[in-house]
Amino acid sequence: MALTENIGIAVKVELFGTPRLAAGRREVELILAPGTSRQEFAVALAEACPSLVGKVIRDDRSGLQEGYVLNRNGLAFLSGDVLDIRDGDSLLILSNQAGG
Repeated sequence: MALTENIGIAVKVELFGTPRLAAGRREVELILAPGTSRQEFAVALAEACPSLVGKVIRDDRSGLQEGYVLNRNGLAFLSGDVLDIRDGDSLLILSNQAGG
């Protein structure tokens, strides 16, 4: 059994605006399994930062609240159930509402 099979994918979740205020910090580091789903991501983020539940993460931990999107490395918005992520990626949680 290779050592990397047990390590997972290390990602940094960057928080902006309301998520940052709710969390009281700029980022959260997570270790995720390859092929992580949106729900698994939400559960892992909720465990690492419970203050986001109900504000940014749905109460049932099935995903992000309406109004938030997930972006990889500031380059691509993630769609679909399975997250296309790699070790060292930054995942940005952004509001999908334009400000004035």
